[in-house]
Amino acid sequence: MGAIHHDVFSELVLLTKLFFVVPVSSATAERSFSAMRRLKTYLRSTMSTERLNSVTTLHVHKNHLNCVDDSEVIKDFVACNDVRMDIFGNNS
Repeated sequence: MGAIHHDVFSELVLLTKLFFVVPVSSATAERSFSAMRRLKTYLRSTMSTERLNSVTTLHVHKNHLNCVDDSEVIKDFVACNDVRMDIFGNNS
């Protein structure tokens, strides 16, 4: 009789773990696909997959972008290549 209770209890523990892992809704995934449909326009159809994924991620998580220091992003962007440095200069 004790082995049956142990089996039932172990199955109950497994079901509880699965319950806590399954997402409540698929809103985030749906929001990602909606954003991708809006972002993947004719003008952006030549965009690489990596860049499209990055733009989509930024769009979906735009509420987190308020914490980002724009001036640091701009400095990093300009510092990436010499042509940008020639055009925008070194405004450290």
